[in-house]
Amino acid sequence: MDFQPDAGLDIFRQEVRDFLRDNLPADLAGKPSCSIRSALPDLVRWQRILDARGWGAPYWPKEHGGTGWSVLQRLAFDEECVAAGAPTLDGFAHKLLGPVINHFASDGQKAEHLPGIFQATRLWCQGFSEPGSGSDLASLRTRAELDGDHYVVNGQKIWTSYAHQADWIFLLVRTDASARKQAGISFLLVDMKTPGITVRPIHSIDGCHHLNETFFDNVRVPVHNRIGAEGDGWKITKFLLNNEHATAADLPILRRYQQQLRALLRELPAGAERLLEQPGIVLQLVRFEAELDAVAMLVKRVAAMEQAGDHGPAAHALGSVLKVSGTELQQRVTEFMVEVLGDYGAIAYPTPEAMDTTAERLPREELARGIAMEMLFRRASTLYGGTSEVQRGIIAKLLFQL
Repeated sequence: MDFQPDAGLDIFRQEVRDFLRDNLPADLAGKPSCSIRSALPDLVRWQRILDARGWGAPYWPKEHGGTGWSVLQRLAFDEECVAAGAPTLDGFAHKLLGPVINHFASDGQKAEHLPGIFQATRLWCQGFSEPGSGSDLASLRTRAELDGDHYVVNGQKIWTSYAHQADWIFLLVRTDASARKQAGISFLLVDMKTPGITVRPIHSIDGCHHLNETFFDNVRVPVHNRIGAEGDGWKITKFLLNNEHATAADLPILRRYQQQLRALLRELPAGAERLLEQPGIVLQLVRFEAELDAVAMLVKRVAAMEQAGDHGPAAHALGSVLKVSGTELQQRVTEFMVEVLGDYGAIAYPTPEAMDTTAERLPREELARGIAMEMLFRRASTLYGGTSEVQRGIIAKLLFQL
């Protein structure tokens, strides 16, 4: 394919930069966060700023109230937002549930749920994984039994990110235990304030809390909160998980890591020299940057396939290749950053909000802030969204179809 510079994309990227310069409040920019998502007040405030600009749904087509941006424009938008330190969005709503509602929901369901996404008045979490049903998602056991005009839901979900902050959850449940496991699944939308829902925190290895266990004990869910027909859950889930292959590598985060690593190597001494002047260190940096360039080229290739409507085996296989290569690179780069920090890398420095403001700052504390926590968190990046082992199996299976 043609990898020549795209003048139109450059103009668009500059438009995003100008908008960020003029509209991103200084008190929101570059705030470190003890999680993969910004603090809730920051997320809500930023979402409303974007919505006022007409960018409240940056990943959706115009007919659904979105920007209508191309895949490459969406990637450029994400890159510029990360580079500027903008708060994150509610990714569950924008990239997962939103397209499902736009594609499968009734007009009444759209009218009920979409406005809350644009204004961040209704935040979402995802109820898919269960104990023993992670990689084999179709083996889920949370059941929903029909009782008049309601389903009665019983079961447990795990690794439910931000369930403690979410207003609603989109939930996979088993509505037909006699059908083959993929055929007996339905897709429900559930108000988290419904009686019978219990959320218990899980603190991850980075010391943060965004994960949870979520329990459902005779939770009554109106039938009109089901998306699609009963038993359509697996079809809807495949649509949801196949969305946005080009984002699987999280290229904006990789670019931020590249900038952080270069800054560390410029600042940290190694005897009379800087680390950036050490041949072995420079060689490792160049290797990382070559891998990043390769990931970026593959992102462009997958984005072009998505833009052309190519959702065949090759596109799915390349999406899995991106997931493996991008997440494994995240792990190696963050581990290397901890290594070059030396003694400072052994401490997970807290965010400014969590700091004792009366404590004396260590000389390189600002350089090291968040890096060890990021490294620990990225241990999970090869697990969530489909493990590397599962992705390699998908690649092998799809290659036989080409």
